[in-house]
Amino acid sequence: MAGKSILVVEDDGLIAMRISELLSRAGYLVRDPLPSGEEALEELPRPPFPALVLMDIGLMGKIDGIEAAKRIREKIDVPVLFLTAHSDDRRINEAIALRAEGYLLKPFVEKDLLLSVERALHR
Repeated sequence: MAGKSILVVEDDGLIAMRISELLSRAGYLVRDPLPSGEEALEELPRPPFPALVLMDIGLMGKIDGIEAAKRIREKIDVPVLFLTAHSDDRRINEAIALRAEGYLLKPFVEKDLLLSVERALHR
């Protein structure tokens, strides 16, 4: 699935940069990472349209990653893979209720990120 466009929404600049580098090296087209759900909603209509959104649950801004994912899914049918540093059952259940492609706990291992992305793109 290399070559597919991925949108990374992550407010931790170092994590966003690491994810972008890993995905780029794996052959994906990675848009510039965005730190907030609001910015993701603004950038979404601009090509290239993402084949996958990697969304941090806890974001800076007025809306969290779960709300941003809901709004994105209202606009386009795109798989969303959540990233989170918290294994809070309530938030994980909210993410699952959105029919998310899954979630990955931070810190993550490179192999786990790439496998999760591949799985999400194959569904």
